Amino acid sequence: MKNFLKRKKPAEGQPDDLPSRITNETVAEHREKVLAGGRKFKYPVQYQRHKLVINTIVIGVGALVLLSVLGWYQLYVAEDSSKLTYRMTQLIPVRVASVDGEPVRYSDYLMRYRSSLFYMQKQDAINLSTPDGKRQAAYYQQRELTNAERAAYVAKLARERKLSVSDKEVSDFIKQDIDAKSVSLNAYEKTVLNSYYDWSLGEYQSIVKSELLKRKVSFAIDTAAKQKADTLLQRISSGEDFAAVAKEASEDEATKNNGGDSGVLPIDSLDTDGLIAVAAKLETDQVSRLIQGVDSYYLIKLIAKTNDSVQYRVIKVKLTVFDKQFDDLRTQNKIKEYISVAQ
Repeated sequence: MKNFLKRKKPAEGQPDDLPSRITNETVAEHREKVLAGGRKFKYPVQYQRHKLVINTIVIGVGALVLLSVLGWYQLYVAEDSSKLTYRMTQLIPVRVASVDGEPVRYSDYLMRYRSSLFYMQKQDAINLSTPDGKRQAAYYQQRELTNAERAAYVAKLARERKLSVSDKEVSDFIKQDIDAKSVSLNAYEKTVLNSYYDWSLGEYQSIVKSELLKRKVSFAIDTAAKQKADTLLQRISSGEDFAAVAKEASEDEATKNNGGDSGVLPIDSLDTDGLIAVAAKLETDQVSRLIQGVDSYYLIKLIAKTNDSVQYRVIKVKLTVFDKQFDDLRTQNKIKEYISVAQ
């Protein structure tokens, strides 16, 4: 027992801080010193936690900076349009441009541009690595960037005027197209959207919503076109000859010179403005109400119809204000683009 309690000689360079003799009075002090020496081996993190926290923060910040630099390079220098970059921009709302202060999301631009490239490759069999392929890709890059900018400007004007497009309006538009093709929704998504445009149904819905909103905004801000169309309708309602008014005032270059005569058109002809459907419901010589097409006002007067065809005269009044305002923004340098595209 005496040998066990005998005081050990301290190692060279170590302080001799143990009690010189262990007694009942000093045993507690001795035990505490021994335990304190062992704690640094049992709980090393407790003594180095601040170093671990600092190192973790430094590594995390460094990784974040590196990823940010790589992402910036891929977007604004390499102008990468890969699917991975597209998905990344869907998660992170980075800008590709701004229009009068309204941000243009990079993902909106890539959704349109990637679709154009997909169509070129799959449907037109264009090799993008050839000079002609590169030229066409550059054209579509500029076009789709401009389309994304226009969509952003539409969103800004719609917000200011409290205009919106409901999910039902989008669904009804898509349903009309599906019914015309006589396919199911799943088949439409796979055989049309996926195969031709590389779009999911959700992506196509966002495109449709943007286009329908653009129509509402364009009609809302173009009061001059509405006044002109109302005046022409009033003149015809008061007895003026429809053909004469069409020759004088219609903005439809294809029919203006022949008094607005559309010629004989099959009932099932492609008609994005819906004029054939309206004409089919009119009686001979009856004039329609004012019709809102895609980008114009229309008046039509039925000449003749059968079960399979219609023939009518048409007066067209184009909407011009939205395009002019957008072009003015570019002239005034209020459109800022953060990537370099061919003009």
